[in-house]
Amino acid sequence: MADVFSTSTSGLGSNLVTMAYDKLIELNLRSVPQFRAIADKKIGNPTHDGSSIRFQFHNDIADTTIAGATLAETVDPDAVALPATTTLDVAQTELGRVVLPTRKLSLLSLADVDPWIANAVAFNMATTLDNGVAAILDAGTNVIRESAGALSTTAAKSTIVASDTFKGRDVRYAVTKLRANNVVPRGGMYVSYIHPEVSHDLRTETGNNIWRTPHEYQNVGPLFAGELGAWEGVRFIETPRMTNSISGGALTALATASAVSGASGAFTIVAANAAFGGLAEVGDAISGTNVGSGALITAIEVGATNTTFTVSVANSGTVGTNTLTVTPKARVYNTYVLGQQALAEAVWKEPGIEFGNVVDKLNRFRPVGWHGIINWSIYRQEALYRIETASSVRP
Repeated sequence: MADVFSTSTSGLGSNLVTMAYDKLIELNLRSVPQFRAIADKKIGNPTHDGSSIRFQFHNDIADTTIAGATLAETVDPDAVALPATTTLDVAQTELGRVVLPTRKLSLLSLADVDPWIANAVAFNMATTLDNGVAAILDAGTNVIRESAGALSTTAAKSTIVASDTFKGRDVRYAVTKLRANNVVPRGGMYVSYIHPEVSHDLRTETGNNIWRTPHEYQNVGPLFAGELGAWEGVRFIETPRMTNSISGGALTALATASAVSGASGAFTIVAANAAFGGLAEVGDAISGTNVGSGALITAIEVGATNTTFTVSVANSGTVGTNTLTVTPKARVYNTYVLGQQALAEAVWKEPGIEFGNVVDKLNRFRPVGWHGIINWSIYRQEALYRIETASSVRP
């Protein structure tokens, strides 16, 4: 009969010495949601709670010449019609998310999970709302692009390459158009939301009429502190939440790989980890014999020895041992320059944390989530300009 008890073979009591855990578990590094602050136009006086809200704009009486407004002393002038209002409709959108903590998790966890759950749900709410606002702002119609070394309002985003970084002229052009459109500043200045990797290029630009000149020769304090402040009538706010995408022009192709495999009709290709030095990114173009024409990388999974690329177009045949080329595209960053009433926010129910009812038979499930009814829309297109550029920090 086998012994019921066992003894340590590596030293007296060594099986009693175990790894310790810090019960204070830190949260991830997080960026601060920013963009709801842009929405300074709210619902003012609704008739009732409906499925959507209609904002209305008064239009001005048409201008006329002095001759057109001159009155004859003895003639009663004809009346002119008041112009009709123009409208903007914002549809109601119900938003929310829920998690389902259990009593077992609460009882057996080595740390208190309730504060973390509340924090995680609240942060998810804030970032979801922020991302929703960013998607609206990114759809604005007024776009300035750095393309082929020049400022353009007509060039396609795909023409932006690594050298098309943010320039002071982009700010001046946006401010000029905002002023020409009679857009009212916010607190005396227009506001720009800019990614840190983009502001780097603005602050290190060389030449005349650049960011650094007035700081160098008139107020050296902010220069030493690396402060991002006001310039050209714009107050700059740095945030890593500015959207960006690999959607610019093609860059130099990465080193090719020869040990490659992929089945015909599949949407995956496997290559050795060292093939591209870890430089390939989602959105890059990928090509090779029997790789689907126009394929783009949609996901990258790095294993112990091989990397699996998921692609947007199925392989046209068996890839097998093959030469594979990844052609990166320039990462394009968005920067906003805006004034008052660029964005409208319609709130039917302010988003907030909700604690669901415990309804299971043994009271084990304790739902926590967030819920709100809210939506946004560009309110005045003329009050918002989006600048699209590359960045020298991350081409």
